[in-house]
Amino acid sequence: MDTNVLNKRVVGYPKLAAHISLQPETAIFRAFSELNAKNLLYLQAEIAFLEQELRRCELQDSKDTCPTRNKSKYAVSWYWLTESKYDGDTKQLDLVLRIRGLLREYNEALIQQSTILNLPEPEKWDLTSIQNFLASPQMLRNGGVAFLGDDHATWGSALHRDSYEQDLLILKPRPKADPFSYFLSRSVLNILSFCCGKWHSEPSRHAKRTFSIKDTTVLKTTRWISSILASFIPLVSIVLLYRVQSMTTRFVIIGVFNALATVCVSTLTDANRSDVFAITSAFSAVQVVFVGTANNCTYC
Repeated sequence: MDTNVLNKRVVGYPKLAAHISLQPETAIFRAFSELNAKNLLYLQAEIAFLEQELRRCELQDSKDTCPTRNKSKYAVSWYWLTESKYDGDTKQLDLVLRIRGLLREYNEALIQQSTILNLPEPEKWDLTSIQNFLASPQMLRNGGVAFLGDDHATWGSALHRDSYEQDLLILKPRPKADPFSYFLSRSVLNILSFCCGKWHSEPSRHAKRTFSIKDTTVLKTTRWISSILASFIPLVSIVLLYRVQSMTTRFVIIGVFNALATVCVSTLTDANRSDVFAITSAFSAVQVVFVGTANNCTYC
């Protein structure tokens, strides 16, 4: 992280914004789920009320029999509806235009809320990262707190990790990884955090002890491990099946390696259940075919 950029920013929102720009995974904000839902409910209620008003007005105007007015034509001609000011009554036109504006606002709010609800929640590590940053010496210059407003507890704090708002979302989630990669990356980061220390009293020391690790580095490491295991598990299984003569022992070996293959596929890849079942079945079939072939060669 370029600490020079942070040091040039004013403490508060400017410095936090700079931190987020340098570490996009900490772009964590509130969804304001309750307020958004309330806004949609109010818009829905208002439109529903105006809908009934418009229907009553349409029915009333359609029954107008005055020869000097054109109200009965409003339902069949947009022109006469737009000229309703000459009839001295623009209620129906006003309702149509008002509903049009509200529908636009309502539809935009629906689409925006749908997008917001599909944004993922932040991971614990990223939330902890922003909590630690807010507790760092470069942010604590306002009497021991990073922010003074009502949003000061949005992300929780280093002392109260779970006191954050429950409707947080993240704009740039980390790449989806298999369970093993996720476990390895979090373990490495926790070890580095423990060894290097979280925060120091002096900003300059803190800047020197800042560390980072790229997700791509962890993914490359786990990819190599996965490739090596994918190569060795079938090989070791076949060697053992070839060396062992007891049929019972062979079946035990097949069962053990099937279980091992299932665990590896489930943890080292992002395969779903059907993929795991298919891969395990294929691996089992290969072992059974080898046992049958080996037996035929033995009796030859």
